[in-house]
Amino acid sequence: MRKSGRTPLMRAKKLEKALGISEIYLKLEGANPSGHKYDRISEVLVKDAIANGFKKILVDGSECYIQSVMLFAKLNELEIKVPLFKQEKWKISRIDKSILYDMRDKKDTITRSNLKEIAEKNNMYLMCEWNLNNIISHLVLEDMARECLERMDFKVDTITIQLGLGYTLSSVYSGLIKSWVHEELGMLPELICGSNPSWKDSLDEYVRKMQIGGIKSKDKDSEKPNLYMEDDHTGIVATVEKIIMDTRAEMIGIEEIDLKNAANMLRELEGVMVSRKESYAMAAFIKNAEQGKLKNGKHLIILNDARSEIEVCEIKSFNDKNKEELLEMTRDWLSTYNDSVGETVDAIEKAMKEGFLLIAKRNGEEQGICIVVNMGFERFIPTYHLAYIGVKPGNKGRGVASELIGRAIELTDGNLSLHVDLDNKRAKNLYRKMGFNHVYDRMIYNHPTD
Repeated sequence: MRKSGRTPLMRAKKLEKALGISEIYLKLEGANPSGHKYDRISEVLVKDAIANGFKKILVDGSECYIQSVMLFAKLNELEIKVPLFKQEKWKISRIDKSILYDMRDKKDTITRSNLKEIAEKNNMYLMCEWNLNNIISHLVLEDMARECLERMDFKVDTITIQLGLGYTLSSVYSGLIKSWVHEELGMLPELICGSNPSWKDSLDEYVRKMQIGGIKSKDKDSEKPNLYMEDDHTGIVATVEKIIMDTRAEMIGIEEIDLKNAANMLRELEGVMVSRKESYAMAAFIKNAEQGKLKNGKHLIILNDARSEIEVCEIKSFNDKNKEELLEMTRDWLSTYNDSVGETVDAIEKAMKEGFLLIAKRNGEEQGICIVVNMGFERFIPTYHLAYIGVKPGNKGRGVASELIGRAIELTDGNLSLHVDLDNKRAKNLYRKMGFNHVYDRMIYNHPTD
């Protein structure tokens, strides 16, 4: 089972009210295992490395990308190496020195453009952040687009993303085209990109700094080796420009103050945490909304590292949380609506084997529990049943139950039922808001007493 993906798609009702927009949905990619959209790509690329018989991975890029690859390499017991070039002190302080592949004492001709031949020579699988426009990465991010479309019933008016090296934009667009061709989408959503106003210069500088090709040395008469000769990574800036043109994406220039305001608005209104450097998409959407450019409809914002203030964790074994603790939490937090100890234990054990056991945390403190069991049916009744959901006292109106239910819906693809006491009006209202309907009353036979 894949560990990345199926991240929360959250409706931002407070943001809707503040901006005067009918429906806003936030894709919280920070809910991935290492906290970034990169996990989707890293997990599948590591799987590809294994399928092709590699035992070692050579990875380079930003810190969050390297950390993502490291996570999945470790889970699959693969050795990993990170090249260390000159003037990269951040790697020395933030990455385990045992995995650094020190290239600082190499000849000046050794640059990132040589990583491919270094990987081949040492039988390593190469994973570089700037070279993710490959088939696997493309398909993985197409899948992310599909995931969003399905959960929004294929009704989306705009999709706002952050411009990087272009592969997310091209992948999302490709996913939209496929759905349009299959007549799932009536109209293609408008694509909007938030970026640095001088993104071309920034990308140009990034290519120069990383020495990854695509820019020729200005000093044509110099006898020094040309570190920027064109290679397999040529024309990065030109490639991104072409992707923008082909997808007809609207570019929105974002200043530093816009990033700060966007991150603050998300945190204050929706309890969503996003780093400032990954707030371009949110800032672009806010700017368009405030300028009256967005009509009423359904709008999707993909946030690369955003996560809810409330973290929902899946408990996969009794080593993570023992049965007695789970039983105590469930019974304490459902005190008014408790079943017997035996029934609760049955549900916990079955959820651990075939269902889902979720715990909500705020600042590392447990605030809620949700137990989902697999009923074993495909069509007779919903496959999964939400057996118990309990929230620690003091959390009324703070979104803990909503986060747990939302995560349960995502994990079960909505193939989910639940029971609710007839007099529990508050719970009924919440379930209705989350998309549940009252279908029938449950009746249980009571054995006659003597």
